[in-house]
Amino acid sequence: MPEAVKKIDSKRLLNECPTVVGMMTSSLESGGSLDSAVRMVASEGPELSRMLFSGIERRIDTKACRNMTSCVTEALSRLPEDAAGYRRAIHLCMAASESSSPEERDRMLKDASDISLIAVKDMGEAYGASLNTPFMTIFGIGILVPMILMSILPMLSIGGMLSPGAINQSTIVILTLAVIPSAILAIAIWMRGTNPFLRPNHMNPDFHCAMPMLLAIPCAIIYVLFGCDEGWIILFSMTPACVLTIVLNIQDIRREKKLLKSEQGLRDSVFDMGNRMMSGNNFERAVPEAIMARKECKGAGESLYRELLLCRGDVAKAVAKAIRPVSEEMAIALCDVYRCSKRDVTDAGKLAMALGRQFQNQSHARRSLEISLKSMTDMMTATSMLFAPIILGMSVSMLEPLSNLSGFQSLEGTSLILSIYLTELCLTITVLLSGLGSGESFRAALWRFCILCPLAQAVFCICCGITFRRGPFWL
Repeated sequence: MPEAVKKIDSKRLLNECPTVVGMMTSSLESGGSLDSAVRMVASEGPELSRMLFSGIERRIDTKACRNMTSCVTEALSRLPEDAAGYRRAIHLCMAASESSSPEERDRMLKDASDISLIAVKDMGEAYGASLNTPFMTIFGIGILVPMILMSILPMLSIGGMLSPGAINQSTIVILTLAVIPSAILAIAIWMRGTNPFLRPNHMNPDFHCAMPMLLAIPCAIIYVLFGCDEGWIILFSMTPACVLTIVLNIQDIRREKKLLKSEQGLRDSVFDMGNRMMSGNNFERAVPEAIMARKECKGAGESLYRELLLCRGDVAKAVAKAIRPVSEEMAIALCDVYRCSKRDVTDAGKLAMALGRQFQNQSHARRSLEISLKSMTDMMTATSMLFAPIILGMSVSMLEPLSNLSGFQSLEGTSLILSIYLTELCLTITVLLSGLGSGESFRAALWRFCILCPLAQAVFCICCGITFRRGPFWL
């Protein structure tokens, strides 16, 4: 276990802290002991915390420690210094489990929740600040370097500042289409690896939903056979493929968004559950009614109502079957509330209120992170969709008349090369944005690319079509 503890990523562990504190709170408030709370996290907790608490569980079962308190304390003492917030929150949960006063226990558990959320908030602010340098690097590499390679260097050759043989076209093409996108992709993958807020398995590649993109190949072949302008080939081949991909995946995207709204609705309904149970309603009536009262999660409430009618007394199984597909965390919390309600419905209502407060605070912390990242994501989206196509397109349009005036032979296929590069830029920016915050699914990332790519190509082709041969229009 000591070796496993040392390998734990402290930042990702801190991100799991509010969930772990919530699970321990629900277990302790429902009448459980520290032992039952630890075993719950070991079996159903987040990935890193599950590994940590599973080691504690094994040491207790093998009699390597004399009691649960000393075993948890020993494991927490080996955590890195960066996980101090996690350590303090769990220590407060341990102290709450030993308190004989319900009021004091509630206060300690609330303090543990506050500490965990403050730690996550501080980590989110530090994470947001750390993105400035990588984003500026991508901005410079992704726009300025291609502009210099494809436009400014040829212009310098026109002016005689560079010798005619100083520019090797194959080298410039390799740098533009291979080296620069690879550098941006490497930065995106590195940023994804350092993101502590990514959900586990947030992007399971489902390549079937990307199969319509293969339509771009026959579209490109048809375009070439008709002998049209090579600068427009990417636009007229990628646009039909992207539109078809969007049309075929729109229902799944809507389903994903509906599931996220339903999960948030479940979290928001916990307060209503607590109020209903404190008013005297039992669990089987209060919970389905509270969930169905919210429009976004009405389907989950109806499913739970049906399962409760058919469960033959196995309420925990009914809750898991109806709620787990929407939110595993909520299913665990409701099972704890149900176990508490078997002893005292009023106490179960108080537990639901406490959990509702924790869910509300967690949602607030997530929204704060999304707001802090919004300006950066908007900047990267605008870079790939507007700024880069405008800069590169205008550079191409200015290069052509200068080449004609001086008799200089510009690089062959400049428009086509930059069109391919913009497609690669949209792809790498999509990979980058999909790894920020809590991450997004493969289908959502594909959706983003299918919107960015055609728009970027259209802007680039329009800017390339602007001509300066006769001077400005006002002369």
